[in-house]
Amino acid sequence: MKDRVIIITGPTASGKSDIAIDLALKLDAEIISSDSQQIYKYMNIGTNKVSIDELQKVKHHMIDIIEADEDYSVEEFSKQARRIISDINKRNKIAILTGGTGFYIDSILFNYNYGAGKKDLEYRKKLENLAKENGNEFIYNLLMDIDPVTAKKYHPNERNRIIRNLEIYKKTREKPSEVKKGNNKINDQIDFFIVTINYKDRQKLYEKINKRVKLMINEGLVEETQNLVQKYNLDKYSKSLKAIGYKEAYSYLQGEISLEKLEYDIAINTRHYAKRQITWMKKYNKFDNSMLVFREDFKDKNSISNRIIDQLKRLNFEI
Repeated sequence: MKDRVIIITGPTASGKSDIAIDLALKLDAEIISSDSQQIYKYMNIGTNKVSIDELQKVKHHMIDIIEADEDYSVEEFSKQARRIISDINKRNKIAILTGGTGFYIDSILFNYNYGAGKKDLEYRKKLENLAKENGNEFIYNLLMDIDPVTAKKYHPNERNRIIRNLEIYKKTREKPSEVKKGNNKINDQIDFFIVTINYKDRQKLYEKINKRVKLMINEGLVEETQNLVQKYNLDKYSKSLKAIGYKEAYSYLQGEISLEKLEYDIAINTRHYAKRQITWMKKYNKFDNSMLVFREDFKDKNSISNRIIDQLKRLNFEI
């Protein structure tokens, strides 16, 4: 039998976690986080992790699984999350995958060819040092020379993804774009239903983002960042500090920006990220077994989760 999973995604601050929890309570389901920052321990405020009370109500997976100075790949997420989905199903429960990291969601929906096998830590370190000494543009241009098709998918500051693709080339001697051909093949080992949460009025989403940023700062984002830096000896090159909120807080701690600029930078960067998420997730709406939910069309999370259940029943999706 195929594994079954309900996927609830959407841009940051769209309320997908609340809806997933409400749905999980009604279906006696378990939640798997598909957020690439919530995997880190002690990164709570900036990642808007679920509360202790919510964790007690619904079993959550893939939260607080690694230290903030450890590396973690999409491939590792895919393997671990697929095992968890299968385990949940074997216990006669449904799995709900929720979060806004598109690469994580796609790693469950599609059969990716990751290409490089085991990590080449020595080569990765060499590329990291090249980027530190010469700037991110330097290693970006290395990838551009090898495989322009792949390079154009990324911004020069997406250092980890650039390094990953250079590593693929080193190990396979093939362009990453060639290695990854066929990645859009659907994972035929799962039955899925995907819900995308969004706002018709983009300004309403931005207002929610602005309120969340203010709350994060008031709740102690700067202090949380300082504790992370001290605990793990992190610097601006650390992967966990690349997350929106933490990288700006680190700049504030270094005296590079004011508190007012801190709030502004987090808000504008989060809005830009939300735009990219919305663009990424448009492809999910093309699936027959999908549902696009605009928050303005529903009274609350309860009405949304009820609508999801109704749609699942129409599709004879086993819940």
